Amino acid sequence: MKEKIKYAGAMLICFIAVLFIRMPVMADDGVPATAWRDYAAADFAGGSGTETDPYRITDGAQLAKIAKDVENGTVYKDAYFRLENDIDLSAHRWNPIGVYKCYADTTDNRMFSGFLDGNGKTITGLIVDERTEKNRAGLFGKITCIGTATNVGVKDLNIVDARIYATNEGMKSSSSAILAGMVMTNPGDTVRFDDISVSGTIVNTRVGDNSMISGGLFGEAYRVTADNCRADVMIEGGDNTGGFVGLDGSSTYRNCKVTGKVTGLWSIGGFVGYAGEAESTTMSTFDNCIAKVAVIASNWRAGGFAGYMEKGKSSSCAALGDVTSSVTGFDPIVGGFAGEIGNTGVTGGAILEKCYAAGKVTAASPDYKAGGFVGTHTEGTYTDCSFDSEKNPGLAAYGEGDEAAVPVVAGTTIEVSGNLCKNIYGGHTLSKVDAKEATQTTDGNIEYWICTKCGSYFSDAGGTTAIKAADVVIPKKAAETTEGEIKTPYAITEGTGSSYALQSGNSLTVRGNGDFSKFTGIKVDGVQIGAEHYEAKSGSTIVTLKSSYLDTLTAGTHSLEILWTDGSASTAFAIQQSESQKPDDDVKELNTNQNPANQNPANQNPQSVPQNNTEQTDSIKNESPKTGEDDNLLVLAAWLFLLGSGFAGVTYYRKRKHLY
Repeated sequence: MKEKIKYAGAMLICFIAVLFIRMPVMADDGVPATAWRDYAAADFAGGSGTETDPYRITDGAQLAKIAKDVENGTVYKDAYFRLENDIDLSAHRWNPIGVYKCYADTTDNRMFSGFLDGNGKTITGLIVDERTEKNRAGLFGKITCIGTATNVGVKDLNIVDARIYATNEGMKSSSSAILAGMVMTNPGDTVRFDDISVSGTIVNTRVGDNSMISGGLFGEAYRVTADNCRADVMIEGGDNTGGFVGLDGSSTYRNCKVTGKVTGLWSIGGFVGYAGEAESTTMSTFDNCIAKVAVIASNWRAGGFAGYMEKGKSSSCAALGDVTSSVTGFDPIVGGFAGEIGNTGVTGGAILEKCYAAGKVTAASPDYKAGGFVGTHTEGTYTDCSFDSEKNPGLAAYGEGDEAAVPVVAGTTIEVSGNLCKNIYGGHTLSKVDAKEATQTTDGNIEYWICTKCGSYFSDAGGTTAIKAADVVIPKKAAETTEGEIKTPYAITEGTGSSYALQSGNSLTVRGNGDFSKFTGIKVDGVQIGAEHYEAKSGSTIVTLKSSYLDTLTAGTHSLEILWTDGSASTAFAIQQSESQKPDDDVKELNTNQNPANQNPANQNPQSVPQNNTEQTDSIKNESPKTGEDDNLLVLAAWLFLLGSGFAGVTYYRKRKHLY
């Protein structure tokens, strides 16, 4: 009898265990079917919510409590929160902290008005899917100052590998980002963000013509101050989409950087999609900000830094990524730094100082010109700005506009890199090259200095006098013939002073005036190298060093000598650091696009910048998440295993009973 009870109890335990098994159920795109609001904690880990004694957050459930409380009407005005641990949010889909839904005639507005100290901690597994509920999408849905609130914002937070899904279906407008879908406040107030880093993907479903705004840190930002923030993102956007912020009004960004890829329709920029003003007294400001973002637009207004800078000030900013426009039926308004600068209806336009475009601009339109720096200039001023004309042969600084009003310098790759190094990367790092006398067989060189970061040449140790690479070469001495006549010395006729960027995949080619039939090989830094490292052909003698060999060399100046049976010729060349080796430590190579809208730009009005809290709009779309078949199979397998265990126990009991 005791044994019977024992095995019956075992079966009961198995069945109870099955009932309480909780396995995460995922939709087909990996979005959990469960939401964090249903798992929110009843209280925080401690604290009273003051700056000196903040509410302490130790896990996802406590973080979800903030979102649930705000959703229920608690704004947490001037309250302080602090993360005590790294937090994994992957168990459930995240409900944004703060609610803002903008329909055609009504809004649903419940915002967060406190301050979150990330304490250097990291949030992983952030999955936001607002395709059904259609809130502003991000860790935060909406952040804003309420009344006299003075301590609003976020600092010292890392968010890694987030996934954000949003839509504008059925909404007047919507916005999405990894950190916050919308941030705004009233004139005279500001919301601050310091030392924040985010990475991940944002996928938007755009339905109809209503606005679909996206950015890496912020979807929409008004009167925001952001310092020392980073974003590494892949964004499939709609309109007003930027790698860092989608739509901005009267905000200030300092020392912020973004890498990745951004695709969308119009007003698409590597850093900001659309930059304007929330009030006439304050324009958007960007200081020492860098965008290394591949920008791909299928409508109009696309730029490596800004899609449309209606009114803003940029100082020491750089666009390092390539810009591509697929527009063919009308003016694409595409440029290396900005798609469009200024607006006939806005006094002052934009102010650009020491700004640079270092990427390649590609426009499909056969009838309208792209600009190496700006696609269309309407109103604004330019001081000490340049673009890479070597990557953009045939392009002027501007596509459409007054040439005299766009005094932007067309420079070589190394010249633009030099400007970046000097004005953005914190200055040159110079290495001295000693003078070397020329001989009858080899070129010499003067004493000079080369920057190991950008490859620029200087005649002085202070780096104040720039010179060209060709200027450092001293041609070899003329050689006397046996008859006492002077013969023309061998020389490098093309490719003197060339440069190669490590890991670029390019090659380096020089031409010498010697007869190819007398060619015997080449030396690099005085050492003859194997034929597998280069290609040589006639005309007189053309030698091309392969990238596989060049990548083995160190950054700095090297010598290349072409050898013939009766002489040689040499030149110096530079190896530059790759972007990932430069002080711009955020630089990462990241790499669909929907068909062009085929709409007349005249029918597309730019997004107006709201003047106060009541003028904002956005949402997110989709059908209810589908249950993944793989997860259902796992649950079924667990049931079968436990049921099988129970029946095995019964069978064992019956056999034992029969034996005895």
